[in-house]
Amino acid sequence: MDISGIALITGAASGIGRACALGFVRDGASGIALLDLSQAALQKVKSEIQEKQRELGHTKPCRVEIYPTNVADEKRVDEVVDEAARTFGRLDYVVNAAGIAMKHLGGAAFAETADWQRILDVNLNGTFYVLRAAARIMLKQEPIRSVIDGRPLQRGSIVNFSSIQGLVGITLSTAYTTTKHAVIGLTRTASEDYANKGLRINAICPGYTETPLTTKSPEILKAMMERVSTAVPMERMARPEEIADGVLYLSGGRSSFVTGTALSVDGGYVSR
Repeated sequence: MDISGIALITGAASGIGRACALGFVRDGASGIALLDLSQAALQKVKSEIQEKQRELGHTKPCRVEIYPTNVADEKRVDEVVDEAARTFGRLDYVVNAAGIAMKHLGGAAFAETADWQRILDVNLNGTFYVLRAAARIMLKQEPIRSVIDGRPLQRGSIVNFSSIQGLVGITLSTAYTTTKHAVIGLTRTASEDYANKGLRINAICPGYTETPLTTKSPEILKAMMERVSTAVPMERMARPEEIADGVLYLSGGRSSFVTGTALSVDGGYVSR
């Protein structure tokens, strides 16, 4: 893939965020800022990245910095994004992978306000805080040229995480589905703001994927497996690496004429 430069990834300690970090290293990123709640978990991913570089035989190591961060904390997000940009000199790719999910037993009528607010704070507000802080930096920095000859210059690329639940409704998922629809709206309006300024903003919409977020809760896992068996034409869940490949496509120069899209990587779920 045509990835070079600096990436910042939220939700990087596990699941799809971790897979994205390893994918950026594989495809040539020169630096990665990893954001998540746990410093210990981030340090583990950093070690995995270093091991991956040794396996690949990279002669020029990818610099990795970790930043324990709650993306729902607006002040902390601003501080960390600015610090990462100063440390690396610029930001070329931002991946908003942080997120939480929850089922509301009984549906919308019985959703607790505290649960609703917590999911909105992380999935929607957190995505907005990171996008805003990164966009302010990207708009001021010099463009980089894609390694693909003839492609236009790009100041930066932001990939927000929506979901198939940003495209359809899913039972008992009031808050999560609402946030993922909203992330697509945020992506589309922000992409319109900056499409002519060298900043591309897209969303990825993963289908059912094997991650800690989706497998640690017996209720969520049970509901997902029931849906997979009946509604996913491929009749399986995705691996995190399969979603990460979509993120890398949207980030790099091969998607140079793509902005404001919501790319569904779902085993055929939405198109069935």
